[in-house]
Amino acid sequence: MVRRVVMAAIVATLIATSSASAQQAFVAVSGGATVGDLYGGAINTDSRWGGTAGVSLGFRNWNYFVTELEANWVQKGGGDTRLDYIEIPALFGAVVQSATGLGVRAYTGIGIAFPVSCSSEISELVCDSKKSPEWAWPFGLQFGRWLNPNRFFALDVRYSIGLSDAFDLALPTNRSWQFRAFVGFPVGS
Repeated sequence: MVRRVVMAAIVATLIATSSASAQQAFVAVSGGATVGDLYGGAINTDSRWGGTAGVSLGFRNWNYFVTELEANWVQKGGGDTRLDYIEIPALFGAVVQSATGLGVRAYTGIGIAFPVSCSSEISELVCDSKKSPEWAWPFGLQFGRWLNPNRFFALDVRYSIGLSDAFDLALPTNRSWQFRAFVGFPVGS
């Protein structure tokens, strides 16, 4: 089931990008900070800070539409619970660019995350009961600029809402803010 959904998201992204007549492909690396918590059921944790790093492949289709597939390492959790994931969001959104080259992009999508490590001092959040995969709904804003024809820089603010429970025995979901910087390069011509 999970593989089918991931494959469907990838195929939909590729179909949407391949049908564009004037698309511009790009790759980017990103890094930054996260702050999140676990919320729901009987568990409501304090916020905890973490990190994030990743790579992305995107396409600017038509004039104002961007689709993107990312692979990120993301720290989530809250309080004394640390959860590290490999997260794969499929994103789409609109971009508006000024004559000076400054651009703003609003986006949303769907994300699937696979846990790679877990540590918790909360008795209800036993790492053996960690659910996998985890689904999330990311949405955000990105502000950027092409520095020259071969490189762009962007700052990104994303909020991610957990759509599935993080643990079997308790009902909390991950909620996290992600603050990232991107450096990207065009691919092909």
